[in-house]
Amino acid sequence: MPSQVGQAWSKHFETARETYRIEGGLSFLRKFARAPFVRLPFEYARLGAGSRVLEAGCASGKFSVCFAMLDCSVTALDFSPAMLENAQQLRRAVEREVGALDITFVQQDLENVTLAPDQFALVFNEGVIEHWLDTRARRHVLAQMARVAKPGGTVAVIVPNGQHPLMTYWIEHAPGFISAPPMIRYTPALLRDDLTSVGLTTIVTDGIYAWRTIDQYPAARALQIVGGALQRLIPLPHAVRLKWGIHLIAMGRKV
Repeated sequence: MPSQVGQAWSKHFETARETYRIEGGLSFLRKFARAPFVRLPFEYARLGAGSRVLEAGCASGKFSVCFAMLDCSVTALDFSPAMLENAQQLRRAVEREVGALDITFVQQDLENVTLAPDQFALVFNEGVIEHWLDTRARRHVLAQMARVAKPGGTVAVIVPNGQHPLMTYWIEHAPGFISAPPMIRYTPALLRDDLTSVGLTTIVTDGIYAWRTIDQYPAARALQIVGGALQRLIPLPHAVRLKWGIHLIAMGRKV
C-alpha cells in the first residue's frame, strides 16, 4: 500500500506542479551544481566520474540532473509519476544543450524501496524526510536509504531548519510551506540522532545559506542581490550557519 506521505505529495503536486519547473535553464543548473546543496554531499562522498548516486525523492529533478552533469551515474526515484515526468522533461531540455546524461528514473515508494542493496556511493534527498512525522516511520525511510548505499557510501539529507528564528513565520505565511504536507521541525541534534539510529557513522551537520535569510520570504530582487553577495563574500562560523541556515544538511557513512 502506498505511504500516506507519498499520496500527500502526489496530491500536492497535482495543484503545485508549476512551482517545480526550473527557471533559468542550463545557466541556473550550472550555478546550482556549485552550490552547497550539491557541493557538500559531492565532496563528503568523494564522488568522481561514474559514481552511482540515488536521489530518493527527486521532485523537479534538478539535483539528479546536476549530479549527472558532474559525470555521476544517477538513479532518480519518486512515488509520483507526474513528478518523474517533470524531472524527465528537465533532463531532455538539458540534454539538448549538453548531450546525453546518465539518469535512470524509477517509480517507487520510499517506505518500500526494492532496489538491490549496497550499490550507491551516495543516497540523498532534499525536502523529503521531514514529512514523516512519526519517528519510527521516518527512521524506517532512512534505513531504506542506508540499505541501498554501498559499504563506505554516504547517506545525506537536506531539510528545512526547524530552529531558524523565522521558521514559524515562514510556515504560517510562505506559500511553499503552506501548500506542502506538514513537517517536523528538525534541529541538528535530531538529524544526528536519526542518522545514528540507522547505523551511520562519521556524521557531519551544517547549515546552508544563512545569509539568504534576508531574501527568503518575502522575496525582493534587491534583497536577493544583497543576500547572494553576502553569501559569496562573507563566510559565517559553523554555529551561526546551524542557527540561521535556511536548510540543514546531515551526512553519514555506512559501515
